[in-house]
Amino acid sequence: MKALSSILALICLLTPTIHAEEAASPTAGLRIIENIRYSETAGEKGFGDLYLPAEPKNARPLLLIHGGAWKKMDRFRMNRVAEFLAAQGYAVFNVSYRLIPQADYPACEQDCITAGNFLLEASHPDMAQLDRSKLVVIGASAGGHLALMTGLKLPPDRVAGIIDISGPTDLTSPEIRNLMIGSGMFKGQPSEQYEASLRAASPVTIAADKAPADLPPLLVLQSENDKIVEAIQARKIADLWKQKARPLQEYFWPGREGMTHDIWRSSANGPFLREELEAQIRTFLETYFPKS
Repeated sequence: MKALSSILALICLLTPTIHAEEAASPTAGLRIIENIRYSETAGEKGFGDLYLPAEPKNARPLLLIHGGAWKKMDRFRMNRVAEFLAAQGYAVFNVSYRLIPQADYPACEQDCITAGNFLLEASHPDMAQLDRSKLVVIGASAGGHLALMTGLKLPPDRVAGIIDISGPTDLTSPEIRNLMIGSGMFKGQPSEQYEASLRAASPVTIAADKAPADLPPLLVLQSENDKIVEAIQARKIADLWKQKARPLQEYFWPGREGMTHDIWRSSANGPFLREELEAQIRTFLETYFPKS
């Protein structure tokens, strides 16, 4: 019986919880409501965790999107980023989304837009206390791309800013072709259709067609030595904002050899961003999305 009890206890530990519940806070004063379902369509990926600051009433909301080449990882990779943002006084909805090949693009984009609307509409009771007049969308790597696409496709008057960390911006560019092939996005499409699909999924395409007033403030964070998403990708989206005379904050750093994006303080699962990147994010939020 003792052995059976141990096995049952282990099974309980390994079985994922699929209902919203409050978790112990890793940082004093923060609350985390886990496993909030924001989308039935997205199935097991349609969940997010809400990080609430010590003073949640009228806190301003952020939508946080993980990376992973659109085909791997989940929201838990961004736990420390969510903690950092909530410690600044913001409410953070850290979400998962459908991945390739289980669901091809634009499923992941649609999920992120759904999550953004879910947050804006306070579709969970703990969101009702927030100042939801606008939100900021933030993501890293493929999440940076999705942050751009989400921020550009949500109603313009509800988006206070976009934070793009090492995100692809022009999916048709030769320097990013290996990433796109490796991701499996639009796999099997005929050549002409494939190129058209990549263009349609590129933030530069969406932004170029926007009126200047519909482009929110943008923060671009990019390593000059990134071998996955080369710095020219960040410059393309930044140049569009400059051409349209829109608010832009950009930060490029040399980057270390062999570190790909080089945005993390360590290689641990769920790591903190580099301190200088946190400082850039803090400045951007204080400038364009100050706490109520």
